[in-house]
Amino acid sequence: MQNKSAYYLKLGNKYLGLNNVELAIKNYLLALNEDSENPLIYHNLGVCYLLKNDSKSALEYFKKCIESGFKTEETYYYYLKTLFDCGNYNECLKIEVNEKFFIDMSLIKIKAAMKINKYDYAKNIVENLKINGFSSQELNLMEKIINLKNI
Repeated sequence: MQNKSAYYLKLGNKYLGLNNVELAIKNYLLALNEDSENPLIYHNLGVCYLLKNDSKSALEYFKKCIESGFKTEETYYYYLKTLFDCGNYNECLKIEVNEKFFIDMSLIKIKAAMKINKYDYAKNIVENLKINGFSSQELNLMEKIINLKNI
């Protein structure tokens, strides 16, 4: 059973590498049918659905991936991104920022906090980014908006 799953997983990876997302999904689903315990399949399906701009489906697969014990920095970054894209802003604030995607995840969390009017929370993240030496036009703009809202 796992041999078939591994075969379909590799085939899905090959198609994903060729940017054929539809065939990648088809093969990942076949792999999942053979081995529903493999969190890597859930992760790869989440990536495929992100590429298709189907955040709702991507979120479902990344959530299953994490629940299955696959807790890579990349998975958590994509999970946060899909939570934001789906409008789950409060959930975004619960996700811990990791080192590999520190800046990108922090920016998403700032935007999520701003969406739900938690400007003090957003301001703390901005200050943390600046303390760590990060600066960008986007961050400066967010800081100005936060400061205007906190008047």
